[in-house]
Amino acid sequence: MILSVFIWLFFKAKEMNIVLNEKFRENSPETPILCFLHLPRTGGTTINRMLKYAFGDRAFFHADLVAEYGGEAGLAAALATDEGVYREALLITGHYGAAHSLVVQAPRPVGIAAVLRQPLERIVSLYDYIRGRPDHPEHAALSTLTLNQALDAVPDFAVHCRDAQLRTLFNATDPNGIRAALQRYPYLLGRMEALEPFAQRLLGLFGLTLGGALPRFNERPVLAGVAPARTQDDYPRALARLERLNRAELDFFARLPPIFATKPRPAIGRV
Repeated sequence: MILSVFIWLFFKAKEMNIVLNEKFRENSPETPILCFLHLPRTGGTTINRMLKYAFGDRAFFHADLVAEYGGEAGLAAALATDEGVYREALLITGHYGAAHSLVVQAPRPVGIAAVLRQPLERIVSLYDYIRGRPDHPEHAALSTLTLNQALDAVPDFAVHCRDAQLRTLFNATDPNGIRAALQRYPYLLGRMEALEPFAQRLLGLFGLTLGGALPRFNERPVLAGVAPARTQDDYPRALARLERLNRAELDFFARLPPIFATKPRPAIGRV
């Protein structure tokens, strides 16, 4: 239902290509900033590596900016007072969302891109991935808990289990909130199973072409003694709970085509 409401938002890739290609060589006040919002366990690391290879120092990473400015508060303060943070950026990528100050404070037009994954598959993959990564902040907690138990006992993990993709992309889960976000920014969204077509479409915005197969990075490590969630006795109960917690996102994803591209609709009365 949500996507059918937004049929009028579809646009041909070349419409944005014209904007970006004309501004590509030298940033101006009208040069768009592409924000790639890296949703965990959706192939985002693969896209990040591609973007870094293609754009070098003009691809900014959220984690690097947080480190440079001493944390999120320092970064927010810098963005509020110094537009120079964005001066050389063509795109900003990382684990941040549409409500982040990197998006809200941007002094130039913003476009948002992301890859989405079937919601329950993504959450299960994230749980298994964390349990296979001893260096992950939530590893110690999840290593002793089933997926079903973790939904109650580990808040920092549970936040990823409630319509998290919608909240990250639109700062909303309801149709009106999603519609408002789509009217505010142009979006380029892809399903994980269409990662290569998405990568090509993303590069195409800059007049570039993906040569050859897209290499995959950050696959889930397999460690001895770490059983996947699907082998747990209460796994069916966890899936049933996750289905209830992610109803809006499941509906959105079910209607999401392999590639979904939009542009904002001008407000009534706007010239």
